[in-house]
Amino acid sequence: MSSTLKLAVFGDPVEHSLSPVIHNLFAGQFGLKVDYSKIRCGIDQLPDRIGQFAAEGGIGANLTLPLKHAGLRLCRSLDRAARQARAVNTLKLEDGSWHGFNTDGAGLLLDLERIGANTRGARILIVGAGGVTSGILGPLLGAEPATVTLLNRTLERGVELAERFQHLGPVDAVSMDQGPSRKDYTLLIQATSLGHSGQSPTIDPAWLAPEAIACDLNYGKAHQPFKSWCDQHTIPCHDGLGMLIGQAALAFEVWTGQRPEVAGVVEAVRALKE
Repeated sequence: MSSTLKLAVFGDPVEHSLSPVIHNLFAGQFGLKVDYSKIRCGIDQLPDRIGQFAAEGGIGANLTLPLKHAGLRLCRSLDRAARQARAVNTLKLEDGSWHGFNTDGAGLLLDLERIGANTRGARILIVGAGGVTSGILGPLLGAEPATVTLLNRTLERGVELAERFQHLGPVDAVSMDQGPSRKDYTLLIQATSLGHSGQSPTIDPAWLAPEAIACDLNYGKAHQPFKSWCDQHTIPCHDGLGMLIGQAALAFEVWTGQRPEVAGVVEAVRALKE
């Protein structure tokens, strides 16, 4: 391994990415140096751009939207989480080939542990049944919750996703219009992109247990609409910055074999953004 690790994040858009800051903070924990670039890249460009990156000495990459599914075709092998999610967010170059990983779900579990949210035996309500939910569902079910319900605007999409993962644990799906039958969810996960357009999903607080907490997988401005809803209903709420840093820590471990400490990096990055 060279003295400087050449890394990058590929996506479109990618200018807003915090990954260079995060991975430089990780590297500092181990006395390592990283050269972490942001490379704007569409789906059709990805094979050529990732090949050029490797030719220039790149050894690891993160993929963000809209590339996580397209990245599957680049990989000689996939880890279990990537196969479950049908998406990769982390690539490692080894023996001249790319190997794919998905650290999103495990990154969420790291953050839930950081904030003291118990997943074992939890009753989890996930709002949204898109790619983000697909990325977290396998690891969440592996953490042995009592039940997971997918709440989605389109019932068919939620049912399709639930059926894909039913062999891993208790998961079902309901439509937004119908709503869940139970009223005792202890963990609410907001996994839609509505916050990016200034909106929050329609949720009935009566679906939640009195001790429930909420986690939004968005952060920054996109988190504010859901945070306002949680504040209105006095529900403790956490944003997605911790998950972002958690999944990054696991990607860093894939590349280096060393897992960085996360809590201090969450605080440092949050301070930089404020």
